[in-house]
Order: sequence, then structure tokens, then C-alpha cells
Amino acid sequence: MSINIHTVILDIEGTTTPISFVHTVLFPYIRGNLEKFLNEKWGSEELNGDLQALYQLYLDDKNSVTSQGNTQQFDTPEVLNPIGSDFSKEQILESVIRNVIYQMDKDRKSTALKQLQGHMWKEGYEKELIKGIVYNEIPKCFETWKLNNCNIYIYSSGSIAAQKLLFGYSNFGSLLPYIKGHFDTTIGGKLESSSYEKIVQSINAGDKSGYLFVTDAIAEAKAAREASINTCLSMREENPEIADKQLLSTFDQVSSFDKLFNNKYNFKNN
Repeated sequence: MSINIHTVILDIEGTTTPISFVHTVLFPYIRGNLEKFLNEKWGSEELNGDLQALYQLYLDDKNSVTSQGNTQQFDTPEVLNPIGSDFSKEQILESVIRNVIYQMDKDRKSTALKQLQGHMWKEGYEKELIKGIVYNEIPKCFETWKLNNCNIYIYSSGSIAAQKLLFGYSNFGSLLPYIKGHFDTTIGGKLESSSYEKIVQSINAGDKSGYLFVTDAIAEAKAAREASINTCLSMREENPEIADKQLLSTFDQVSSFDKLFNNKYNFKNN
């Protein structure tokens, strides 16, 4: 049975972009340039906001309350108060560096950490010190989809700002003209079926049967399917093996985007 698709919603890591990109390019850039960036931006309004956010996170962690009403202590390294304190610049920066590296080592995705990382990546992209990586067939596929009036949206756990940087400064130039919109976890977690419902409602492009979500994560695919969204798994060569073979067999699978539209999925207007 042929399904007419008017909107494709794409994950990033393991789908449009090698799953190793974040850990081999973006995170090493932060670690290697953190001290230099903090010194160069010291005193700027933007950095002051980043430091204050990290300080507030540290305070919140210190006295976080569990759902049972108990006080929960985190071992997050202290961030010295960056505003109105007697600490020296060196003392404050040392505490910030220790805190940021700790959060990255723990693979924490706090809003405060993402905020600072986002500002650093923006500068890195603009200075051409880093480039977003997408698979080779992506630009041509995006062009073909757009010519066939198929909407392209991105839904990733990375912030919308980070998404736009990756596609705006990709190894094939800016791909943003092909992308109609972006979603991140501010709309909801990727393992929650309600998030996909909200995305469809937000896009409002047409019949629900015309949406297709592509991801490398089977738990995300399952959540989207529970929301009655067409779902396809991205099976790139470097992606981790999916252990649940029985569940895997229930999903459509594709190893390259140029194989996405086939006998099952067609462009709505064709």
C-alpha cells in the first residue's frame, strides 16, 4: 500500500549526521577552547548571563528537592558567584571550568550548560573552526523533497539554535533554506508520544497520515508510532546495533535518504 507523504520530520544524530559528530567534533571543541573563550569574553553581557546561569544551576543542585519532598544533594562542583562577589576573575573562571567539564563528563544536558556551549559553537562555526557534518546524499535529497513540495522539519534533543548552526554551516554549505522548521525538547521529550502529537499540531500541514518521522533510536520510533505517525528507522553503518530484533522487524528501515521514497512512501503531489 502506497502512503503519500507531505512532511518529513528528521532526527539528527545517526539520521542526517554521523552519530560520532557530537563526541568527536563538538564536545572536543568545547574542551579545547573553554579557557580561551572565557578569557576573551570576560565582562561581556552574554558571558555574564552564561556564568549566572551556571551559578544558579549550582545553587539549585545544592538544595534540589525530590518528588518525595526530601532534600537531594548533587556533587556538582561549586561555581563561585560571578556577580557582586570578592572572588577574583581567575578564581571564578577556575570554578566555571571545573563545573563545565564535570557536567560534560557526566553527559549532563542542563540548560545552563547548553547555553554556554551554544555560544561557543556559534563562534566556532562563524570562524570556520568547526563545520556541521551531514551525510553525502542529504543536500540532493533535501533539494528533491523541496521540489516535490515535501516539508522538512528537524526534531532533536539538541537546542534549536544548535540545530540551525549545524545545518547553516554544514560541510555542504547552508541547508537551512530547505528546512521549514525546528523542534527541540522544549516541546516535549523524544520518548513521549505526546511530543509528536504536539509537533503535528504545530506544523498543521495536512492529514496526519502524511507525516513521516525518521530516527535511529527505536524508542523514539516507538513513541512516534504510538502517536500514529509513520515512522522509519535510520540504519546507518556506524549506528549502534539494535538489540531487540523482534521490535526492529516491525519498523520500516532505510540506510540512506535516497532510498526513503520508494514503493511505500511517495510524495503527496505525485
